[in-house]
Amino acid sequence: MRARSPASLDRLCRALAGVAGALLCFLAILICVDIGSRQTDWFSMPWSLDVAEYLLYLITFLAAPWVLVSGGHITVDLVVARLGPPARRRADRSANAIGAVASLVLFWFACRVWWRSFGDGTLVYETFVFPEWWLFSAAPPVFLLLAAIFASRVVRPPPGGESTGGIAPGRSVDAL
Repeated sequence: MRARSPASLDRLCRALAGVAGALLCFLAILICVDIGSRQTDWFSMPWSLDVAEYLLYLITFLAAPWVLVSGGHITVDLVVARLGPPARRRADRSANAIGAVASLVLFWFACRVWWRSFGDGTLVYETFVFPEWWLFSAAPPVFLLLAAIFASRVVRPPPGGESTGGIAPGRSVDAL
């Protein structure tokens, strides 16, 4: 059983994952067209590498909350799996509290980096020229969303001592 998070967080995470999936499809098409155009000498797409780079970065940030909510991330729970239900719940709540604090710290630093880049007016000079803060814009809201998901797991853990992360003992990947 996956952790219960507020319905609005679930909807937001699914929407972000949908955008990430659409961008991933676009990226796959872009790479195929780029390879095909190079092999046939039809046209050149020198910008495709830069776009692919930035899309991979954006896809990672957009999909991270969905992966966390769906319990699809990797966990190493050799010790926790051997604990009794009350101790497992405490360990799970502690891990989620640590995740919330870590996400808030990352949110704080991402905001500082974004603000500094915005204030300095730093530009990225590659195939395209654009403000550097555009690249940093995805991180702060995603880290804040991750903190909210972790915090919701601390406040409202799943019933029955189920773990909120990874694959619980005796469950398969298909159950996710």
